[in-house]
Amino acid sequence: MDNVVFGPKIMTDEYKSYKKLDLAYRHDFIAHSEFQHVKGDIHTNTIEGFSSLFKRSILGIYHFVSPKHIERYLTECTFRYNTKRETEENRFNLLLGNCHGRITHKELIN
Repeated sequence: MDNVVFGPKIMTDEYKSYKKLDLAYRHDFIAHSEFQHVKGDIHTNTIEGFSSLFKRSILGIYHFVSPKHIERYLTECTFRYNTKRETEENRFNLLLGNCHGRITHKELIN
C-alpha cells in the first residue's frame, strides 16, 4: 500500500489477498470464479490488456527483464499502451517531446 496514492477506486478480481484493500481504499472486485467479467463500470479488462502487452514485450522483444530496471520497462510499456491509438508519426513526436536529457551508460549500470 506504500506505492498507491490514496483516493482512487481500485478494481481487482476476487483474489483473497486483495480483501485488505477495503481497509484503506475504495475497492470493488469482479468475481471471475462466478464467470463475472463486468459489473457496471467495474472490470479488470484494462489491467489485463496492459499485462498482456507487457508479457508479450518480454517474450518477443527483451527476453529478460532485470528487477533493477523493471520500472524502465514498465514506463516504456505504459507509454506504448497509452498511445496505442496514435499514428506512428504522432507517437514518435510524443516520445521526442517527452525526452528530458539523457542517461549515460555509467548511470544505467550503477
